[in-house]
Amino acid sequence: MLNLLMILGLTGIYMTMVVEGYTLHFKNNCNFPVWPAVGKAPNGHPDPSISYGKKLNPTGEGHFEVNDREIGIRSWARTGCDANGANCATGACRGGLRCNDGGITSRVLLGEYGYQSYGNVISWDLSRVDGSVNIDTSITNDGNVKTCRKNNCPTQQAFAQPNDFQALTTSPVGSTFRITFCA
Repeated sequence: MLNLLMILGLTGIYMTMVVEGYTLHFKNNCNFPVWPAVGKAPNGHPDPSISYGKKLNPTGEGHFEVNDREIGIRSWARTGCDANGANCATGACRGGLRCNDGGITSRVLLGEYGYQSYGNVISWDLSRVDGSVNIDTSITNDGNVKTCRKNNCPTQQAFAQPNDFQALTTSPVGSTFRITFCA
């Protein structure tokens, strides 16, 4: 009986630790290094509890897991950074390699992701509302594709103004979003 109680107890602990999440998978198709970043800034307020940064050399890949219930998640590309992932020419942030400002200071094209309780989905988009296109970027998921290039970034592909809702897309929780630089 004691063994059964221990198994049930351990199973309960394990079940409470399992967290569903989605994956941001980065691919550098550029012929120069790119430093992808992920941060959190719900409603424009930085929250350093979520941050990611990594140097990707040409053809390099990296990924970051995010809890499905998170809101205000942003991803972006940084270029021309120093050896520590700081002082970037584009997409700069506070905090160096792992940004702590949620991308608020990046002033570049952002991928935006957030949980929507209605429909139990992740809404996502590209946005250039607060910045410019520093690097051609594409996000794909389950057949949905959003691409924004320096010379071609229509509003159905990326927000240019806060009300460009045709750029908004939804995907199931637990999805993988493939973010390609120099797409």
